[in-house]
Amino acid sequence: MFRIKKAKGGLKQRYIDMDRVRTERFGNESNKELLDEVFSHIGRTFKGLSKAKRSKKYNKQVDQSKRPKADEKFWDELVEYAKSIGIDLIGFTEVDEYFIFEEEMTDYRVKDNVLDNAIVLGMEMDKGRIEQAPKPPAGAEAMKIYADLGEATVKLAQYLRDRGFQAQAFHPFGGPVLYPPMAEKAGLGEIGVNGVLISRKFGPRQRLSMIATDASLPETKKPNLGIREYCKTCELCVKACPGGAIFPHDKKKQSPNGKYLQNIDGDKCFPHFFKHFGCSICIKVCPFSKVGYDEVMKKKRPVLTATTKD
Repeated sequence: MFRIKKAKGGLKQRYIDMDRVRTERFGNESNKELLDEVFSHIGRTFKGLSKAKRSKKYNKQVDQSKRPKADEKFWDELVEYAKSIGIDLIGFTEVDEYFIFEEEMTDYRVKDNVLDNAIVLGMEMDKGRIEQAPKPPAGAEAMKIYADLGEATVKLAQYLRDRGFQAQAFHPFGGPVLYPPMAEKAGLGEIGVNGVLISRKFGPRQRLSMIATDASLPETKKPNLGIREYCKTCELCVKACPGGAIFPHDKKKQSPNGKYLQNIDGDKCFPHFFKHFGCSICIKVCPFSKVGYDEVMKKKRPVLTATTKD
């Protein structure tokens, strides 16, 4: 029997005010096509976010009488379906109540009613476009993946409902749960010094979402990738951050509930996020994105690279 999870620990979500996003960087004629692309992604993002927030309505229509056994075959088929709709990373874990927002700004209204188990999802951002950060193509790519992963998350949640399981879709652009520590808990990677999940496959170059469900999950092995320890010797992202927003590893702040470390100063980060339509400099300079996990860990030393402060 599944349990309902309730928010603990007073976690507060920061509001992303899209009215503060600066689009003049797209303003010249050569960037018109890129700007049109961005607004298309924004439209898809908010449409997907709206669908995700209707999970309570959709779950009332679930026919539990046709629910199959959530065995290995069931999960293998779900993973294959997830891959077919563009999802690159998938992990499973129990929802941690300390990672549910006590104050969430995306209006899901489920802080005391989150289903017990979590399917954490990731989708790659194109390396070539992220390498251009903080220029507009990087921001456009971030918005594209918010939209694409949002649509895929909604589809996968419906896949579960169609098979008799309840599912709450939590959109990558904003949900009632803090995604990076949930992704780490699900074995998708480790949180880097910049607070972003770093996976073996893509480094920090993915966006995350989550589905909460009452389905019994498969076992997940949490790998020890050594990323957190490597980050302590590197900190290129700390040096490259235009706002000086990333705390060095030895100056992290413990969260009020004691469950995780605060990696960035949001008051310093978000002005650049809005100015550059997503910034992404800390992702761009990360060696795990530049040369890949295997190459970095083979050398076990920081990879020197040019940084961009704007």
